[in-house]
Amino acid sequence: MSVLAGPRMENPQTEFTAKHSPFHPARWTHFAWGLCSNLHAQIQILRTLTAPVFRGSVRANPALPFRYLNRNYLVRHLTIAQRARCLLYHYQRIQALLPSQTLRQILAPGLTLYETCRDASLLRVTLALSRAGYWEGELSLHFEVDGVLVYTLSFSIVPGSVAGVLADEVLFVARIQGEKGTESQIRLATKSLLDVAPPALLVAALQGVAVVLRIPIMAGTCATLQSSYLSEYSGSFQEAYDDFFLTLGATKNSAGFFCSPLPVNEKPLAIIPKGHKIRSRKKREFKRQVADSVAQSLLNIG
Repeated sequence: MSVLAGPRMENPQTEFTAKHSPFHPARWTHFAWGLCSNLHAQIQILRTLTAPVFRGSVRANPALPFRYLNRNYLVRHLTIAQRARCLLYHYQRIQALLPSQTLRQILAPGLTLYETCRDASLLRVTLALSRAGYWEGELSLHFEVDGVLVYTLSFSIVPGSVAGVLADEVLFVARIQGEKGTESQIRLATKSLLDVAPPALLVAALQGVAVVLRIPIMAGTCATLQSSYLSEYSGSFQEAYDDFFLTLGATKNSAGFFCSPLPVNEKPLAIIPKGHKIRSRKKREFKRQVADSVAQSLLNIG
């Protein structure tokens, strides 16, 4: 995939979600109603997040246990009960699936999963807690070029039923976003990495994470359900989400989410035009190497 074939390098609404806090005065009524109507789930969330491994994250972001009260938490159109369930499920599962030492490094300050030097540039993929003020997934895979963040893929572990999937749980991708002003770094990195664009690289990294978490299914939001979707930028959102997931071979289900096994099913080499097979084979092998490296990095902590 070339950088031009992947999601847009800029999303005009990069800061949209960050500016819409559930603690805005106009939202107190919604906040109070949501809290009271989901009191049992809220108590469970608070109990889960009092675990020692999460205390630093809650201390740094006191709004963390209440993130589900934002109407656009994860994706649009989930019920408040579904949002509460997703928040609780995610933290219960990462506590159960990851050793405390690994989880602590991910939550603060973040864990480097893949690193390579290409054309005199240091390229790095890290896994960290999503930044405060962003609601589209609790964990984020970041792609950096020479220490500059250029692309983010954010996800949560959610019950399969929330995504309209029969599986018990899925890795739910709610954000694939380039940073403004980093077009030159993105082009440089894509050229250096065999024309594997940053979003495809981050999906490869997600495959490595999926191996360690033992979750072999991904679900991704469609454009219109993405938290910061605005109709005036529908073309950019369509390219960044629907079109991108389709290039991965994902299929859209009745709930409006794009679902795919992890690792993704790639097109048979036999149907790829002559002259492109060698390049396609090299790109696939590189992405497999990234996934394997990410899995090993997670497994080798401690």
